[in-house]
Amino acid sequence: MPSDTRPASYSPTAPTAQLIEQPEPVSTAASQMVDLAESAGSLRTQVRFIQEDIRFIQEDITALHHRALFVAWEKRTALRGKDAPANLLESLGDLGFAWRDIARMLRVSVPAVQKWRRAGGVTGENRRRIAALLALCDEIADRYHIQEIASWFEMPITSTAPVTPIDLYSAGKIDLVFDHASGQVDSEQILTAYDPQWREDFRSDFEVYLETDGEMSIRPRGV
Repeated sequence: MPSDTRPASYSPTAPTAQLIEQPEPVSTAASQMVDLAESAGSLRTQVRFIQEDIRFIQEDITALHHRALFVAWEKRTALRGKDAPANLLESLGDLGFAWRDIARMLRVSVPAVQKWRRAGGVTGENRRRIAALLALCDEIADRYHIQEIASWFEMPITSTAPVTPIDLYSAGKIDLVFDHASGQVDSEQILTAYDPQWREDFRSDFEVYLETDGEMSIRPRGV
């Protein structure tokens, strides 16, 4: 009778399933979409955090830039302040500024400016204001190569609103004057910082359009 050659570890009662390699579960299309949605959501969260970080960095850089410009402006103001107020006013007039615009930016009346030109009597605070205005003209003209600085101050920032650098300066928005002169900030962003309601405040019932003959013309909106 032949001997039993089966291994000693063999057991006739061992389950057959243990001898067969079980297949790995196959991901369904639905589960793949769930995984994709979770991955996309995670990426959106990361992008949002990155955007917030970039915004904070941009704000810090902008603040640093403004600080550097203001320091340079302060130094020029100190130098200009050594001159007599009447001479400072004459220099502003020689640049092409109208006396009414000078008075507005200095936040005084035109008669006050005329009096200072003739008889003096300028207080220390007003002397500094005059020197600061002239120093700002020096700074942005030299730094940003702006010619005929007075007419630049009178020029609207954009064709969609009649706001000028004179308006910005008169409102104490010197940082916006620098931003406009540098060209690094969009004109609409400057207008929004100056007046958040500027679109409504300066909305016109008319629009400019191109005629068939090639000439520009004006007509009521919606016509």
